[in-house]
Amino acid sequence: MPKPEKVQKVEEMYKKMEKANALIFTDFKGLTVADLFELRSKIRGLQAEYRVVKNTLALLAIKRLYPDKEFDKFFVGPTAITYCYDDPFAVIKALADYSKDHEALKLKGGVVDGDIYTADEIKEMANLPPKEVILSQVIGSIASPLSSLVWSLKWPINKLVWTLDAISKEKEKISINQ
Repeated sequence: MPKPEKVQKVEEMYKKMEKANALIFTDFKGLTVADLFELRSKIRGLQAEYRVVKNTLALLAIKRLYPDKEFDKFFVGPTAITYCYDDPFAVIKALADYSKDHEALKLKGGVVDGDIYTADEIKEMANLPPKEVILSQVIGSIASPLSSLVWSLKWPINKLVWTLDAISKEKEKISINQ
């Protein structure tokens, strides 16, 4: 029979996992308490939470949320979960940057919008441009053909207007000279 404290811990983790749009798993072995405090402070501003977890309890919580997916490989050795509540890519970038400065922090993998990613895939996500840049590129690529189409459709009308304007000015000159 599980202890009530453990049941409560699993329930708390489950609720956080359910609320988060991404979970990033890291190995923090070798980080000092000051390093962990600094990391937590950095990602707190990104609407994320960094928590050291007990592997068996975390596995129970995540398997409850994703019963048909395999997570055992992520919960080996010291593990912390980053719960991302807003933009997961900003948090992933912050974690990757921090791991460059602090080699003890190792990305293990994660879940983004229900899909499981390996450590290498998470590191690739860190290299993506910010969401706003990607959106502006997509909008630009959609708008470019449309503006070309509009220009192509307006060109004959503009040409006609310019021609009529030139004829009007020419007739004006002729009438003034007479």
